[in-house]
Amino acid sequence: MKVKLGVILDAIEMADDNYTYFLDLETGESVFLADELITGLDNEGLADEIEENPERYLRLPTRFEIHEYHIMEEFIWTLKGERRINWNVPYEDGDRSGDLRIW
Repeated sequence: MKVKLGVILDAIEMADDNYTYFLDLETGESVFLADELITGLDNEGLADEIEENPERYLRLPTRFEIHEYHIMEEFIWTLKGERRINWNVPYEDGDRSGDLRIW
């Protein structure tokens, strides 16, 4: 099945503590479960549908669950030879905007 990348990116960007997004593997569309107490939205049986058909729905990560630095580290370990990561800017304050050098 082909899935539009935009569908996944939009769902990841919009997901937060109040909304959990899933990819419907049959339709290729995203669906979301809302926290009914906070949002006041009714999930209209979607929670039951997801529970009854777990192979059909893939929970998508939130933007807070995607850690770019960790992804880069894992990629670097797939490279052959010795690998080290060096940022040319210290990031003690959380700023990782510097250049990344791998050698």
